[in-house]
Amino acid sequence: MITMGMDIGSLFSKAVILKDAELIASEIRETTGTIAQEIDQLIDSVLRQANLRPSDVEVVVSTGAGEDLVKTADFGEDDVACIAMATHHFLPDVSLTIDIGGQSIATILSNGQGEILDFMRNDKCASGSGRFLEMIATALGVPLDQVDQTVEESEKIIPISSQCGVFAESEVISYVNQGEKVPDIIAGICDAVSKIVVSQTLRFGNHEKYTVTGGVARIATIPKMMGGMLPGKYHQFPLDPQLAAAFGAALIGAME
Repeated sequence: MITMGMDIGSLFSKAVILKDAELIASEIRETTGTIAQEIDQLIDSVLRQANLRPSDVEVVVSTGAGEDLVKTADFGEDDVACIAMATHHFLPDVSLTIDIGGQSIATILSNGQGEILDFMRNDKCASGSGRFLEMIATALGVPLDQVDQTVEESEKIIPISSQCGVFAESEVISYVNQGEKVPDIIAGICDAVSKIVVSQTLRFGNHEKYTVTGGVARIATIPKMMGGMLPGKYHQFPLDPQLAAAFGAALIGAME
């Protein structure tokens, strides 16, 4: 069975195609504003990768903040359910998933069948999310894909006390004016993000195993720092973590 999952997020749009639950094509594109055109281009691109025609795809499932914008979708599914399904597929013994996306953090507790037992989302504020990290890193001239490399050059962690992006940026500028080194400040931002995520996660109690998904999980420094604060063992998500929701959506499509 061939299914497509599409996760239309606030910062990036993602698509995957599965054949009998195996990944055969995927793509991630930045959301720039011309979303309808971007969705069409995303679909065309993954179909070309898989050497398929639109009619070859039996079910299309959309998820994410812009799930209603995928006009070719057979139905939409909540991204929390999709992420839990993806975790269950790859890591069946892991019950706790921490998804750090562009604008929110979702902590998801699921059972052995991938069914959601409880979840929490901080969607009222972007603190600790990808947007928060991107805004501060950009102000320091560090692209997100160079955050890990920059942190490796740090000699200490500069404490960032504010959880608000605007105030944190002012705090960072003050450190720059005081002569603090950029790698040390970036390490401080990663530490601040990790603490925000961990604070939410600890409300679910202690769990033996957990994984981290979402675009921020691509930055290895964040799960590493979180691992020093959380009880339990971290299990790395075996697929690109930014594709978790799209992959889970395609899996749910295969169950219909």
